[in-house]
Amino acid sequence: MVRILRWLLPGIGLLILGGMVALVVLFNFLNSFGAANMMLTSEGLVMDHPELSGHDGERSYKVTASRAIQRLSDPRIIDLETIRADIVLSADESAEIIALKGTYNNAAETLRLYEGIQLEWSEGYTVDLSEVQVDLNNGALSTSEPISIRSDQGHVVAGKLSYDQNKGLVRFSDGIKMTLNPAAEDGNQ
Repeated sequence: MVRILRWLLPGIGLLILGGMVALVVLFNFLNSFGAANMMLTSEGLVMDHPELSGHDGERSYKVTASRAIQRLSDPRIIDLETIRADIVLSADESAEIIALKGTYNNAAETLRLYEGIQLEWSEGYTVDLSEVQVDLNNGALSTSEPISIRSDQGHVVAGKLSYDQNKGLVRFSDGIKMTLNPAAEDGNQ
């Protein structure tokens, strides 16, 4: 056993050293292609100002963050900081989402946004919440934290919310309060 460990431990050390040298070479190679905003830290693989965009016919999206950190302990998980998403749903309908933090789990295909989330919808709605879980497989959305929805027509506050995209069903629960604003006398709402 001692003979095996005498060769095994230095061998493992050389492998680790070789891996670190390979990472330095890889990052230098990536820097030559304009990926200078990537670095390896104790937090994981860090990318400054990442951007993701795409479209599907009329619908499009653009998501940016100040930083994205791919965890070394589980590379399928990416932590995001200061997130902004601009979503175009149709020619006259769009939404902007801002969150301070988020976690994307590639294995489970989920996105959790938390801390200071605000959604501004072009239809005149503003949504404030502190945490939301999104299932990217089926578009389901849920939060067990208080949610507030405001518009010129009124205000809704609830303790929980769930949204089933397949059924087109939004469900508010836990202490729902709704305030409706009467229409202005000149016919404007």
